[in-house]
Amino acid sequence: MGGGLGGIVRAILKACPKLRGMITELPEVVEPAKQAIAEDGLTNRCTAVPSDFFKSIPAGADAYFMKHILHDWNDEDATCILKNTRTVIPSNGKLILAETVVPNGPASHPGKLIDIEMLVFLKGKERTEPEWRKLLEGAGFRLNRIVETKSPLNLIEAVPA
Repeated sequence: MGGGLGGIVRAILKACPKLRGMITELPEVVEPAKQAIAEDGLTNRCTAVPSDFFKSIPAGADAYFMKHILHDWNDEDATCILKNTRTVIPSNGKLILAETVVPNGPASHPGKLIDIEMLVFLKGKERTEPEWRKLLEGAGFRLNRIVETKSPLNLIEAVPA
């Protein structure tokens, strides 16, 4: 969701030939995304469809993935996106977020600097684990686990509550 040209989805599909994928993006990005899908030879397993995640999200997926989307938005707007996702995700579905989980305490962390940037330039924020848990619960999800990666991003797995 909000997948741009679908670089991550296309990489996953190349690595996992049995999977199918969908890129959802604003209408003006759909045609370039379709071109990228075609260039990678994935037209039989991947589509690009127009979507505004503040209004609705296409149904039909087993998993929904967003990278660096929710940190752009305040809690109210992020909850709207999550509730729209909750409306369409199946009861056994997964929501995967690639976002920063800011650690508690005074230790230095890249997410703390990004948090300042998000507050100044957008209306978003980086979130701690308790903040992610509360945000997800408010939209009908349960935080299942957080996976650390080699990057400043974590993988946050949530399931319908």
